[in-house]
Amino acid sequence: MKPSATPAKIIESIQEFYNGKEPEIIYAELDINKECFDTWIRDFGIIANELMELRDENEKLRLMFTNLSLVNQSLRSSLDSLTRSDSKLIDLLIEKRKTGNLRYP
Repeated sequence: MKPSATPAKIIESIQEFYNGKEPEIIYAELDINKECFDTWIRDFGIIANELMELRDENEKLRLMFTNLSLVNQSLRSSLDSLTRSDSKLIDLLIEKRKTGNLRYP
């Protein structure tokens, strides 16, 4: 490992390789040879792959959270816009549900 190649830089270069960057370009940028890079892939490849998977999962979770937040905001807005008579109807339905007598008249 070159002194200037930090573990973060090594993992980044492996991820670039996994994403399709030509290995010769990586070798030139880092001033290393093929054997050095092959050693890095053997030693750090699993970590780089897991990191990429975690980033993908994190992006999916962020999107899911954003969507759920929008739904929550929409539902709160709908509840806030209910009139008092609508609230009374909901209270009546809740009471009927508690008694188990929630049938259509």
